[in-house]
This record gives sequence, C-alpha cells and structure tokens, in this order.
Amino acid sequence: MVFSEKLWDNSQRYEIVLKKIKDMILSGELREEQKFPSETALAREFGVSRSTLREALRILEEEGFIKRYHGVGTFVSRKPLIESGMEELISITKLIEKQGMKAGTKDISIVKTFPGEKEASIMKISADQEIYRVERVRTADDIPVVYCIDRIPVKFVNNKLEFKMESLFDYLQKDLGIYISYAISDIVPVKADIAEVYKKLNLKSKSDVVLLLEQLHYDDKNNPIFYSSNYFSPDKIKFWIIRRRK
Repeated sequence: MVFSEKLWDNSQRYEIVLKKIKDMILSGELREEQKFPSETALAREFGVSRSTLREALRILEEEGFIKRYHGVGTFVSRKPLIESGMEELISITKLIEKQGMKAGTKDISIVKTFPGEKEASIMKISADQEIYRVERVRTADDIPVVYCIDRIPVKFVNNKLEFKMESLFDYLQKDLGIYISYAISDIVPVKADIAEVYKKLNLKSKSDVVLLLEQLHYDDKNNPIFYSSNYFSPDKIKFWIIRRRK
C-alpha cells in the first residue's frame, strides 16, 4: 500500500485522508480484511500527523469501513454476507435463503429447564413453569452468522420438543399449529465476550461489538409464544429500516 499524495490542505486534512481511504476500499484497491500499515507508517505516507490520521480512522470505523483491534492492527471490514430490512418478520432460515445461501445449524443444545427471573418476566410466566432453552449457531454456506438462544414454555410443545427443522417458525406452524404473527423487538450493541459469542461466531476479538436482537414472539391470538436472543455479527449481517414521514 503506497500513497503518493502529500496532503497539506487546510485544517480539514483528516477529511481528505478519510475520502482517499474510503475511495480505495470502495474501488477494491484495498481488499476485504487487508491489514493496514502501522499508524506511524500510514501517517508518514499521507504526510499528516498521527492525530489527523486517527480522526480519519475513527470515522471510518464508525461508518463500518474498517475494524481496529487493540494490539493487533487495523483491517478493511469484510462486506456483509447478508443485508436485509427489518420491517418484515421472517425466520433466520428464510433470511439466509433470500440471499441465495444455504442455511444450516451447528452446536445445537436443547435443554428443559426453569426460566430465570428476567426470562419469566418477559415471557409472562411463573418461575416454576418449565421451558425449553434452545441454543444454536446458524450458518450461511457453513459460515457462522448468528448465535441464537430461544426459550419456549413446555406447555406449547406438548411436553416434548422434537425440533428437527432449520426454521423454528416452520416447526411451530407445521408441527404444532402455532402461527407466529408478530414480535416486539429490541436491538442493542453488546460486547462479544457475553456468553463467549466471539468464539461461536469466529470473531477476531472478544472486544468486538455484536448486535443483540431480543424479541418476544406472539401468535395470531396475541399469546406470547417464545422469547429469543439473537447475536448477529455486524461483519456478516447488515440491517436497515425504512422510516417514512407522516
């Protein structure tokens, strides 16, 4: 990586550095997951101070063009495998398949247990009411993209969860006659060291930030059916939402 230009324009030098690096990423001159030179070397190539360079890198990281890892270095971000709007409620299986990829599951665990205080409160059940807790990693063309935790009260599955499909939505509808109509959702950024998500999603660092989508799913009779926590790798999945003025 060699930058021939010396950027000595006005006090907004970081904007020039920002635009140059962004253009190089978008054009493919800088490849996905390519490592940058050290800050000292990069600042020298651009002819700017390290503080100017750091401001440009900070903005590039906020915009998702690069990833910085303490003690490791700075890398060009990987283009998301999956991009989707959030207006439509669909299963993760369908979300992956809509991208033309094969949906899969690994590291699945199904345990009958009792809900924690938070789980019971969210699902509007008592603490002594048993649930099935389903944990699994969802894959797209064998690449891990989402770590899922689903909690379903035992009463909805006739005391035995025989989950053999990829899609929980499909299982509930086809095997149990439960149609998921809508969900109330929260999405928050969290550190990947929670529940060792970074290991499950093959992330570079436990300090990475992932998107946690928590949802309480309701059937067409407004009954809360199951509560899910889905951890998405922002390097692999990008969401958007269309907002309209009234």
